[in-house]
Amino acid sequence: MDKNISEKLNKNLSFAGCGFLGIYHVGVGVCFKQYASHLLIQKIAGVSAGAIVAVALLLDLPLDDLVKEFFEIASNARSHPLGPFAPSFNIQEKLLNGFEQRLPEDAHLKLSGRLHISLTRIFDRKNVIVSQFESREDLMNALACSFFIPGFSGLIPPKFHGVRYMDGAFSDNLVMLDDNTVTVSPFCGETDISPKNKESDVKYHISLVNTSMELCAENARLLLRSLLPLSPAELSNLCQRGFDDALDYLYHNNLISCNDCVINQTNFITTNCDETILDPDCDGCTESRENSVSSSIPDYLMTVLDQHVEGSQNMMTKLFRFASLPIVIPCSFASHLIQKVPEATQIIYNYRRSLTEQIHQIIVTKMNDLMSKVLTYEEEFLQHKESKKVVKCNSKYQRRNGNSK
Repeated sequence: MDKNISEKLNKNLSFAGCGFLGIYHVGVGVCFKQYASHLLIQKIAGVSAGAIVAVALLLDLPLDDLVKEFFEIASNARSHPLGPFAPSFNIQEKLLNGFEQRLPEDAHLKLSGRLHISLTRIFDRKNVIVSQFESREDLMNALACSFFIPGFSGLIPPKFHGVRYMDGAFSDNLVMLDDNTVTVSPFCGETDISPKNKESDVKYHISLVNTSMELCAENARLLLRSLLPLSPAELSNLCQRGFDDALDYLYHNNLISCNDCVINQTNFITTNCDETILDPDCDGCTESRENSVSSSIPDYLMTVLDQHVEGSQNMMTKLFRFASLPIVIPCSFASHLIQKVPEATQIIYNYRRSLTEQIHQIIVTKMNDLMSKVLTYEEEFLQHKESKKVVKCNSKYQRRNGNSK
């Protein structure tokens, strides 16, 4: 088997964490499924929203449902007075609750060894890549950890295998599985698939948590928008942009294949059989590459995007929301506080009980150690006292014998 063909087939994917920009990854995934589905049979790594898209691709879940989820979450965030920073809004909870309903019961079995999620361990801020999941709940716990941003998602980080983690973006925002990893990021930079900045010919790059970023106004805007919900039109454009950037990468790297070659390549990856016939000059592949130049996002997904763009709020609604902020914000905080009091009370009670048990355990351990030392000391004291008696008796006996002589 030609070494170049083997390297071409053995590629993995890695999606960067990007908050509300995650719909860019969906556009990339749609393009891969349409033009290079053989690449998706390998491992996929993801951070935060990238992990969700990785799961959807590996399990072959409908990506239009994921697009709807992104639109609904963005719409829900915009409906709050403080947007995603409103106390009553939790992006982690909303995205995972909807996503969990679509996961098959054996998702953890299908994803173990193939899905790689980047996490940041709380106590030492070290990066941890998890890829083995014992149960469906175990998988959801890993995803919950990957989404958690302290203060933004809540106060108490979730646990995975008994250890608390937070978003992997704090330690490694773009996982490199190997040298053949295709990296994806919605930020302009040196990532394999990313937007191209056309503002200037002179480009300066920085590496931010292992993510290449170009120093430009576009990236500054995208970084801000990753924390703020985009409008339906912006979400639609970002999804289309992900599709176009992925198509550009596939085209220039000669990774677009016809259906027959996709089947052959998939068989090669699955069986690693050197007898599989691959034709680099296949007419079908050449035609597919030529057709891709004028290709656009599939109609089924475009319909979903158009529906949400057309149903977006008008200017009068936005003005009304802005004018009502002085009233809505205090009410929102008060309502959220009332709702959270029982939960906070339960959390405090659990912590107090846990702390009491730990203190009791420490006291018992210390008391046992103390009693053990006291008993040991008492035993040594008695032995020493007994030995002194023996010595004293021996001394008296020796003196008596001496006097009698």
